[in-house]
Amino acid sequence: MASTYSNACCETPVPHNVADYQAQGEWLDILGEKVYVVGDKAANRAIVWVFDIFGYSPQTLRGADVVAANLLSSSKGPVTVLIPDWFDGTVADKAWVPPVTDDQAAKLGNFIKTKAAPELVVPRVLKFAEALKQHQTILPNIQNLGIFGFCWGGKLASIACQKSSDGVFAVAVQTSPSKADPEEARNISVPMALILSKDEDLPTMKRFYDNIPTPYKLLERFDDQIHGFMSGRGDLSDPGVKAEVERGYNQAVEFFDKYL
Repeated sequence: MASTYSNACCETPVPHNVADYQAQGEWLDILGEKVYVVGDKAANRAIVWVFDIFGYSPQTLRGADVVAANLLSSSKGPVTVLIPDWFDGTVADKAWVPPVTDDQAAKLGNFIKTKAAPELVVPRVLKFAEALKQHQTILPNIQNLGIFGFCWGGKLASIACQKSSDGVFAVAVQTSPSKADPEEARNISVPMALILSKDEDLPTMKRFYDNIPTPYKLLERFDDQIHGFMSGRGDLSDPGVKAEVERGYNQAVEFFDKYL
């Protein structure tokens, strides 16, 4: 089945007035990448995040902190959450989404083509992940890696977990997946959770879920939440949205803890 970026990915409005958030982690240079790091740096488990096209939003950093904190006392040991700067200091402008003018549409398309194209970023994700497992001084104990993909990043998580990737990642979670291709799911080699909003096409996502070969999988749909509610589009000033964001992250935490 051919896949295109979902309408929701490019058309769902983005909140412009987002409350400040004091991130709990630190910014480090790891393997030549600027990386937001939170959690126990002595952990042998880590989760690599592939954020949405809005980069290091307060909502995304908050989510990383929540995951790290919730797994700190896990019986399987803590995790380190790592968010490399996949766009090298650039992000999609909120004013481009949804694009109102031809100029905004062109700028959004150019950003996706030159900064966010999977063929550009997936090799970088895999290279970073593979290098993490080698001896390096900042995170010397890393053995097992998970990947958490948000919206656009969900597509990259799907590609990064194909059988051809030789098991770089042990587990994956996607939330508000974009450009889902059910045929691609047939070659996913790891446990995978799909946390959906109301805006993803449910029949497509059910086919994607059904085609994942492993029995270790999860599909949960948040029927009253918009695309990107767990990342840059989440309006955490709304108590209802905040509660559902917390529920989504709790599901992600449980899935990662079980299979990572």
